[in-house]
Amino acid sequence: MQKLVLGLMVLFLSGCAFNKQVVTLNPNVVVPKSSVGAGVTVALKVVDERPNTSLGHRGTAYGAAAEITTSQDMAQLIQEKIRKGLEDRGYKVVTGGASADRQLAFELRDLTYSTSTGFWTGGVEIAGALKTVGHSGSSNYEQLYRVSDKQRVVVVPTADTNAAWMNTALSELLQKVFSDTALDHFLVNGS
Repeated sequence: MQKLVLGLMVLFLSGCAFNKQVVTLNPNVVVPKSSVGAGVTVALKVVDERPNTSLGHRGTAYGAAAEITTSQDMAQLIQEKIRKGLEDRGYKVVTGGASADRQLAFELRDLTYSTSTGFWTGGVEIAGALKTVGHSGSSNYEQLYRVSDKQRVVVVPTADTNAAWMNTALSELLQKVFSDTALDHFLVNGS
């Protein structure tokens, strides 16, 4: 009887892992208002360079389970957050073919949720990578920002927990852009 109850508990706790999850991403990026950009115009472009649009798979003690996706346009979401952050720092952001003092492109290279199994606990890792490439005349700027958030879990995380972890990782990734003093130096001085 105990084995049956234990088996039913494991089945119940891992059951949600077999339901597909659609995550809504809304990263929180804190950029204090400033005038560091001094009205410099920046042409901004963001592209999603990930090899596929899946964010990963939920996990069980037996391996990967249901897929985690989002219905959002990741490039558009990231562009909006970066645009707002640049404007908060005093830059004038333009898109499309408008002329600008600086050209700034971002490439989303990675945003994945993966799981691993252990003896008593499982692991969840959310990894992200965002590359920036800037141009100003003959000067260029490149930087690759990375995050890797790891959690240990005893039971399969809920959809809300997964969404919170994904949003935290994306927030940290975008926050790195606005903590990059060398990027500000390039945008202000063009070199």
